[in-house]
Amino acid sequence: MAIGSPRAAGVKITGVTPFLLRGDEKYGTEGAEATDQGDHLLLVRVDTDEGISGWSDVETLGPVAVRVLSGRGMGALGFRTIAEELVGKDPLRPDLVWDELYVATAYYGRRGVAMHCMSAVDNCLWSIRAQAEGVDLAAALGGRRRDRLPAYASTLFRPHPERNAEAVRRYVELGFRAVKFGWGGFGMDPGLDRENLAAIRDALPAGHQLMVDPGWYVDDGGRPRTRTADQIRTMLSILSDFQPYWVEDFVHPEDFGQYRSFKAEFPGLRFAAGEQQATIWDFRRLLTESDIDVLQPDLSRCGGLTVALALRAETDREIVTHSWLTDLLHAYSLHFLATLPSVTWVEFNVAQSELSRGACSSRLALEPDGTVAVPTGIGLGVEVDEDFVRSKLNS
Repeated sequence: MAIGSPRAAGVKITGVTPFLLRGDEKYGTEGAEATDQGDHLLLVRVDTDEGISGWSDVETLGPVAVRVLSGRGMGALGFRTIAEELVGKDPLRPDLVWDELYVATAYYGRRGVAMHCMSAVDNCLWSIRAQAEGVDLAAALGGRRRDRLPAYASTLFRPHPERNAEAVRRYVELGFRAVKFGWGGFGMDPGLDRENLAAIRDALPAGHQLMVDPGWYVDDGGRPRTRTADQIRTMLSILSDFQPYWVEDFVHPEDFGQYRSFKAEFPGLRFAAGEQQATIWDFRRLLTESDIDVLQPDLSRCGGLTVALALRAETDREIVTHSWLTDLLHAYSLHFLATLPSVTWVEFNVAQSELSRGACSSRLALEPDGTVAVPTGIGLGVEVDEDFVRSKLNS
């Protein structure tokens, strides 16, 4: 159904419902694989008076976000909750709704939890728009240019070289063409870093790529802090010997200029960043101040698809979305990436927690050739398992 038909033109939002799920798994690599956050998962559903609904996940502080999404705000503009501002609005113009929500939440929002909630709702509205038009999401975003994308396995560093090598061999056997290792204390022990990277490189076949995500902060004996410039310099010096496809998100997210400084010192390395950024204004700063090679908007944090589309219109730089959560986020990322003129990778976390794994009724799968298909059908192409969601509701 095309936008502008009488039925489509009359669609109104009737509800915004958060679903906070509770699990008992921890983030990390205690088992054989590295899983995402498994203690809480927040999903959001936006409903309309035409029976069309959109779902999204959102990676944020869930208990606070529930109140931001559906609680009671204050009377003054700038202090309203998402539902208070959204109900009764036209879901078929996500860009206009985005602007209204930004103003409605401006005094406590603009970034952080409020922006994460806006991101999820924005994704829902684009899903609703695609359903109202009777097309898949990629078509609603401008039209797909490809039906599948090469995937890289996204995981965490193991503590020992052999365990990292075992992980590489497993992911290559599954069909992945690239592997990204991250966090896990990387960047704190130069000797161990070099041993782990050497083991990974030795296990990675020719023609396969390695990405490294050291993380921009560390837990130093219970005291969270960012790395010093000297620590970053030592880390990058070691990484230079192993020539990763990119080094990701390793400086303070407000200090874009550090990327440019380190780029001057290590011109042979490619840098990637963006998962911490929100709004097109943040990404404009990142583009102009950092010399970043790869942009990594997270559709559950950046402001949603509306911001990603604005970024698409303003740059021809390589974009690889950050998508470390459920298959809802994977599907939104796949549809968006399918519209870009060129695409290198889609991020695919290899071991979802029970909550992320169970949120959708069927799972996106890696093909033997190392690609993941862009979902087909009307809308997002991924369905939420509502029975599972009800069974995991936080009481």
